[in-house]
Amino acid sequence: MKNIILIITLISINLVSCLIYPLNTSPSDIPDNAYIKDMNNELDKFVGVWKGVWNGKKIYLELKKNKRFYSGNHSYYIDEIVGERKIVASNGNVEIDRISSFDLQNSEFWGMTKSIKPPGRDRLTFYPKNMCRKSATLDIVNFTGTQMTLHLEYEPSAYDENCIHNAYVQQNGDFPINFPKDITLIKQ
Repeated sequence: MKNIILIITLISINLVSCLIYPLNTSPSDIPDNAYIKDMNNELDKFVGVWKGVWNGKKIYLELKKNKRFYSGNHSYYIDEIVGERKIVASNGNVEIDRISSFDLQNSEFWGMTKSIKPPGRDRLTFYPKNMCRKSATLDIVNFTGTQMTLHLEYEPSAYDENCIHNAYVQQNGDFPINFPKDITLIKQ
């Protein structure tokens, strides 16, 4: 009887371990409900609060590692970086504060993929709230462990004729996302 329980336990452990894949595995290369795991703690270096200054504003970017479940035609789990921001104007007024109500499932920043152009850079997706489905990528152009430099580029998107920001975009040539195109952040 003990041998049967041992065999069942070993088979169960083996089946579970077969469903775990390293972080650089493409989701299309795994079976349903598998787990793309940060086995070597590659994402840990990004975790924490980062601070920078832009046009007199203080920018805080809090990044956390999170296990997320993606559902759909192909469901899977993945370890990824998620983040929220806080922007404080030079006069001390808080313009944006999503850090104090950090949303692990619907955060403004998520991912940590590798860019294709330029090749190999770490990259986050930035999906600012209330910006008519506009998104951007944040390439980490320099990283030392205590300092990282980010470069923002908008992703192509369809024009939304009902977007509340269309007049602002026409007048200023950009969305009011309140985040710089380039910034260096220091780990706090």
